[in-house]
Amino acid sequence: MRLLVALPRFPWPLEKGDKLRAWFQLKGLAENHEIHLVCLSEDKVSDADLEQVSFCKTVQVIHLPKLKIAWNLFGALFNRLPFQVNYYKSNKMRRVIADTIAKHNIEGNFVQLIRLGENLPFEASDFWVLDYMDTFSIGMQQRIANSKFWARPLVKSETRRLRAYESSIAAKFDEMTIISDRDADGLPSAIRSHLHIIPNGVSESFFEDLPRPETKDFDLIFFGNMGYHPNVQGAKWLMEEVLPILHERGIRPKICIAGARPAAVVKSFEGPEVTVTGFVDDIRTYVLRSKVSVVPLVGGQGLQNKLIESMALGVPVITTPLSNSALGAESGKELLVCDGPQAFAEGIIDLLSNAEKGAQLVVNSRKFVEENFRWQAMNAKLEKVLAKKDS
Repeated sequence: MRLLVALPRFPWPLEKGDKLRAWFQLKGLAENHEIHLVCLSEDKVSDADLEQVSFCKTVQVIHLPKLKIAWNLFGALFNRLPFQVNYYKSNKMRRVIADTIAKHNIEGNFVQLIRLGENLPFEASDFWVLDYMDTFSIGMQQRIANSKFWARPLVKSETRRLRAYESSIAAKFDEMTIISDRDADGLPSAIRSHLHIIPNGVSESFFEDLPRPETKDFDLIFFGNMGYHPNVQGAKWLMEEVLPILHERGIRPKICIAGARPAAVVKSFEGPEVTVTGFVDDIRTYVLRSKVSVVPLVGGQGLQNKLIESMALGVPVITTPLSNSALGAESGKELLVCDGPQAFAEGIIDLLSNAEKGAQLVVNSRKFVEENFRWQAMNAKLEKVLAKKDS
């Protein structure tokens, strides 16, 4: 199939979950289809970055300047579209997609995220697939309680706008995909007949037999895009709610918080016992230098890559019920699921003091990820969705 793929961001480097999902899906699709990529980018894309998508037949990157973004957000005051849909509005992208469809006789279109909903010339082609990825309205609703009083009306407004748009945009697509059942449950039941669950996968590089240091530099690691609100919230919860309990028990763990764009509050946690790395070239080396991977998320949607990547690397994991709801692993067998700061602290103490228990979790967790979350299997599910064009 000659397939157009539209993305709100250039899918490299892989420092954000949407980029990671997009890149592995693109690479998988390119094995069986002729891919024409059209994407937005706020930053200049280097030749080295473009080389990372050389498996695409054509690549068109449309610059989204800050002045344009500001104008788009001002316009959001006069319409009912979600602010993040306004943020990414681009008439140029619409024209480029229409021209690409006509020039290359495109047979199908795969679009990542509702953020591009206003940039799509639906009249130009007859088969459109949307990857919701996450249900943004649920994630936004979770932010209301923790928002500053002056921001709360805006967050509530965005929640309402997202909920309405997530429902209305579905009518324009033939098929839709989403990461988890939990996210799917946040959408109207009428959409479900054309909604397919396709989780994220794990890169094969996380299954490689990598050198493992004899001694660990860190007791705990929490990694991800550290400018992403749920990760920032999770880091605060770990440091402000869980860590004091450990200190009361006389335990002062060495902690690594790794990942791109750490927010100011995350950077503030750095000290003699806490390392905040910022972006790292290969997160695997940091995870393997850690005794336990913690995923202390109390907000957010979707399947957390940090969970399945840690499990694939063979590092024991402790997480919250919210994070595990999309994963579906068995607590006590494949990882530890701990609800609340006290339980989370007890779980950390348990794994740090019981190497044998951690070793058993690792055996089960790696098998769980190998059987359920390889990108090859996830992309096979996506192929079945695209095959519906001819059904």
